[in-house]
Amino acid sequence: MHHLLYLIEKHYWYLDGVPLMQHFTVLQDDSQQGWQAAYLAFHIASRLGAPLRALLTESSSDENAHAQRAAQVKVGGRAAGVTVETRLITDFSVTTVAENCSNTNGLFVPRRLIPDEKAARRFLKALSCPLWLVSMESAMGGMAVLIGDSVLDEALTQYAMTLSGRIQLPLTGFVHKDKLSLISKSTPGISWQSLTDLTSIEIATALKRIKASLLFLSISRFSLTVEAPVNCVIFPVAQDA
Repeated sequence: MHHLLYLIEKHYWYLDGVPLMQHFTVLQDDSQQGWQAAYLAFHIASRLGAPLRALLTESSSDENAHAQRAAQVKVGGRAAGVTVETRLITDFSVTTVAENCSNTNGLFVPRRLIPDEKAARRFLKALSCPLWLVSMESAMGGMAVLIGDSVLDEALTQYAMTLSGRIQLPLTGFVHKDKLSLISKSTPGISWQSLTDLTSIEIATALKRIKASLLFLSISRFSLTVEAPVNCVIFPVAQDA
């Protein structure tokens, strides 16, 4: 059990047994998705009362342009009531990000910077925190968590439940119909819905039905992030910890 909750135990502080989310980081590459990632990070950090670090790439050799973008990010954070620290970095490689992203409880990333599952796994391994893949602008509505295995997904479920409770947004759990009874009993804090299968089409339909704006899922289901009509939070499975 301690191995399954490795990420939470190592990177979160606790209050009365509940993990607290203390610090977030956003990669801002000056693209449309980069700004969308920043806006979502502002919103989540504001709701949690957490500081935010923004990593900005050098989009040109113009130092004034860099300073202007950093100022825009800080103004956006200030408007949301968030303290933002900006850092200029040379690139968004795993090594560079890891060097500037210590002790973070979540990394907001433009979806375009994580082209495939291999890249996602590299970031997860280097940072040991969930990846918030932002592909669209959306109002914060309900949240959903996709569970494949009640044991391996325990840390994922705890992360989603903690966030749901902290920002006071409803959380719906999706699970295959064969496992509904077992999982619903072990995690009563989630409103569970059963699915006949876990294909991208059925998941997309279910997300639209409950008007979800965030989907929490494990890296083993990374392919669904391409089809899901929401922003996704990717969590490593136990063996990736």
